[in-house]
Amino acid sequence: MQAYNTRGSFSSYLYEIRYIILFYVIGDWASTVYALPLGTEYNPVPAMILEYYGIYHLLLVKVGFIFLLFYVAPLIKASSKRWTFTKHIIESVGIFVTANNLMVVWYGNSLIQALGLV
Repeated sequence: MQAYNTRGSFSSYLYEIRYIILFYVIGDWASTVYALPLGTEYNPVPAMILEYYGIYHLLLVKVGFIFLLFYVAPLIKASSKRWTFTKHIIESVGIFVTANNLMVVWYGNSLIQALGLV
């Protein structure tokens, strides 16, 4: 088993998760800002945050998630495959929700609605 640096610098961590930041944090949040007037937030957790606290608190929660991931990253990095898998899952979710929100903006219908899931 290869040993990995479990506690690197925060800047190297940010570089490692750059696609999570791009799609899950920025892409999802920005597309949500533009899609909300045209549709409804179906995920109950963001819907509650948006209803009671507003759009900027949703961004704050996403940034908090980045700090939480930094805190637990050493546990996940015990296995390089687990860290890679975790990053790809979060990136994939970010790409999916960003694309879903952009479909609401451009077509007035989300991918989830088009698939009949909602």
